[in-house]
Amino acid sequence: MNPADHIAAEDTLTPIRPGKIGERPFWNSYARQFIYTPAFEFSPVPGAYGYHFHVRDRFGTDHAFSAGSPDAPLSPVWAELPVGPVFVEVDALDPNGRKIASAGDRTFYRNAPFNGSYPPKACSYTDCAAKAYEYLFRIGFVQQLGEGKVDPDYPLSCYPSKMLSAVINGMVNYASMSPEKHDAAMRIALGAAEHLIKTSIPAGQPLEYLPLTYDGKVIMAAGGKETVMMLYPAGVGRAMLNLYSATDDRKYLDYAVKIGDQYLRLQQPNGSWHLILNISDGQPKEQNYCCPASVMLFLEALSDTVGRNEYRDAAAKGIPFFRNMIESFNWEGQFEDVEAQQIPYQNLTKHNATDIYMYLGKIRPDDPEVRRGAREIQRFAEDQFIVWEQPGWTGSPELYKARTLESMHSKAWGWNRWHTPCVYEQFRCYLPVDSSSAKMIRYFLFLYELEKNPLDLAKARALGDAITRIQCPDGRIPTWMNPERPVERDWINCMFASAEALKLLARYDAVEI
Repeated sequence: MNPADHIAAEDTLTPIRPGKIGERPFWNSYARQFIYTPAFEFSPVPGAYGYHFHVRDRFGTDHAFSAGSPDAPLSPVWAELPVGPVFVEVDALDPNGRKIASAGDRTFYRNAPFNGSYPPKACSYTDCAAKAYEYLFRIGFVQQLGEGKVDPDYPLSCYPSKMLSAVINGMVNYASMSPEKHDAAMRIALGAAEHLIKTSIPAGQPLEYLPLTYDGKVIMAAGGKETVMMLYPAGVGRAMLNLYSATDDRKYLDYAVKIGDQYLRLQQPNGSWHLILNISDGQPKEQNYCCPASVMLFLEALSDTVGRNEYRDAAAKGIPFFRNMIESFNWEGQFEDVEAQQIPYQNLTKHNATDIYMYLGKIRPDDPEVRRGAREIQRFAEDQFIVWEQPGWTGSPELYKARTLESMHSKAWGWNRWHTPCVYEQFRCYLPVDSSSAKMIRYFLFLYELEKNPLDLAKARALGDAITRIQCPDGRIPTWMNPERPVERDWINCMFASAEALKLLARYDAVEI
């Protein structure tokens, strides 16, 4: 075993923020897979003198141990468990070691840890990114934006803020990469920007000037079509700042300022913003709040551009809100097509957690507490969302007849054809998405810059290599890490994110590990 692989395997024996009955909540109540040792919220039994854990692997082998509490981590047997389904039963014992009651049971998937032995990349990261940009530049939805049109036949055009801000940023980048395509790429970026401005909420309304989160034939809307999810105007604002930097056209800066001023007005006393607002009256649809990292980055960029300190001051007010999220460990998935969650831990994602620590790492890179927290989030994100090896269902069918895990990796989505390593998006979309791999590439590189741990760079490369291997000959990077999924369901914002992550990863090509 490679020494780095040994370190990775040893690290999985340490639990991640384990819950404690009566003291600390269990963030993993809805989790379905684990790479790192879990501890579960099994019920204490009155009169019990101890607890006996039966941890049965996919072959039916019982890896048993005893503990004084039902919430003890599975550390004593974790290293023995093979990859695959696991069934845990906990018995409450009397003083003589006899069972008096069941404390609970749990089924989950014991996922494979990182081992460093993955196929090589199919081409350089730079070439893969360039081919993806060329593919995106050519597709009909993007080309029509250069003519001032939004193609209604592209299903995801119903999310204009998300899709068109990605097109603006992507085409500004592509224009700088390909001088021969510069003018055409910029026409596309300008067309996307003009559409966002033209269709924004009219002046005089409570949420005036904010870009639409939803338009046209909406597939799914978190709070309803007549709402704005407050994460997305910030993305449009940053795209407008990029366009202003590329064109020096004041129109785009002025629109970014209008968005920024609404954020100033709508900021809540806790430093964040309501996640979903009604367009009609500007009131919150739900009581959920944004993870404010992306909004804060936009406000800081706007402050740097226009020299107005109130934007930077508003961003600073969001930092205390981070502490609430860090302490609760409730990394709620916040996506335009998933309703706001009312039950804690029901829909976790790694996006909020990694965004917060990349933000904190930028402003406090030498803070030991930030570094400790950033490492904990790496372990959480890897534990819950990274798949280093293709899942499998071999083992004892009798043991799992009534406790199957097929809902974890639906065959309808082709889990047996996933290109691994890959990364899930969120609990409500527990499927590999290329932009989730891109996010973890960026996060591992962020950690590498903080600590120069070669294992972080190795993991980033393994994820990047998988993207190069799944890329189609025409340059397409399939959103779902499965080329058999329909091309019309590709999320182009995800492909742009993958291309950018690969460009970043290419900067480390000369680093030996």
